[in-house]
Amino acid sequence: MRMKEIICLVFAWLLLISNLAYSGEIDILVEKLVEKGILSPGEARAILIETEEEVRKDLAKGELEGLPRWVQNTKLKGDLRLRYQWEDKHDAPDRHRGRYRFRLGLETKVNEAVKVAAGLATGGNDARSTNQTMCDGFSTPDIRLDYAYAEWMATSWLTLKAGKIKSIKKVIFRPSDLLWDSDINPEGGSLLLSKRMNNCDLFMNTGFWVLDESSSDASDPFMWVIQPGFKYKFDERTHIKMAVAGYIFDNVKGATLTNGDDESGKYNTLERGLLKYNYNSIAPSIEIGFRKPFGGLIPYLAVFGDYVHNPDPSEENNGYLFGIKFGAEKIKRGRWQAKYMYRHLEKDAWIDIFPDSDAYSGHTDVKGHEVTFTYGIGKNVALGIDYYYMERIKGTGRRHLLQIDWKIKF
Repeated sequence: MRMKEIICLVFAWLLLISNLAYSGEIDILVEKLVEKGILSPGEARAILIETEEEVRKDLAKGELEGLPRWVQNTKLKGDLRLRYQWEDKHDAPDRHRGRYRFRLGLETKVNEAVKVAAGLATGGNDARSTNQTMCDGFSTPDIRLDYAYAEWMATSWLTLKAGKIKSIKKVIFRPSDLLWDSDINPEGGSLLLSKRMNNCDLFMNTGFWVLDESSSDASDPFMWVIQPGFKYKFDERTHIKMAVAGYIFDNVKGATLTNGDDESGKYNTLERGLLKYNYNSIAPSIEIGFRKPFGGLIPYLAVFGDYVHNPDPSEENNGYLFGIKFGAEKIKRGRWQAKYMYRHLEKDAWIDIFPDSDAYSGHTDVKGHEVTFTYGIGKNVALGIDYYYMERIKGTGRRHLLQIDWKIKF
């Protein structure tokens, strides 16, 4: 095999592993070849430049000779978030923490219709958080399985996902985290339907998700969801997206449910330590977006909201959130986005193991404000500030939470 082909192959592996060719690794390889007299310095520089361009083009087209097809069809990506967090609880001393989150995911294309994906993440067994707190004398924390699922695109309008599915927002339209924390990866199966008709995208999200399993009890709790909806574009600058979800819970009333977090499963109404009510709920969601409103003064503005109603209890059975975001639609270098939300989630409107864990630790019977600001300081790098002020709907509890994040994607 010619030396140039060897360099090309090695470079391709480095590129695959990192998704970005780190110049230091390539330089070391070339320096060794120059030291052995195989390449002159000028030839080395020329090969580096030419090889990098050729490999990137071939990888993009999936035509790199010498690499197995499954390697060419595999993607590796991840992110790192470093956080300072301050908490002020009415009944406890202020708390200051350093936290971090690392996630690494792999996705491989099995054939034209099927792909498999899996991911690892820091954190414990809390379904609503992959954060790791800096503590315990430089101890080495665990890395856990974050998700593992298969996806089958049966037709252009029908997709099946099954396993521990990555990201609740991929299987449910949720403009906010009133009901669903963004870290939740549901377990079970989801059937997603979509159809475009002129300026309107119709969709139907469905799911059968397992909540718990016991070898000694056949009445395992699980849930169903069906969410029809649409997205309509009035023109290139204005759209509306709306959906209504119906949630059906089986074997939840009279059960105990947790998600691995000590704060969960305690804040709905309990009877002898068991859930008193069912949580079959209806939940409409809406978002209206505007590109370049006010004569282009800002690039994007959207208003959004969520609502939930649980008919089983006769009181404390509603929840809602409304919000506004403006700035860049997506964060890139030099772009920013600000967001404001107000939420009100009554005690038995929704099961308490799912809501945003940063809003009063994810409890129900909570209302309050959230403000966020994110700024892109470089390609795939951003700084963010997130502030919560939450209080009990009934009671005297209140909490402040401030998070300052450095976010890096690769």
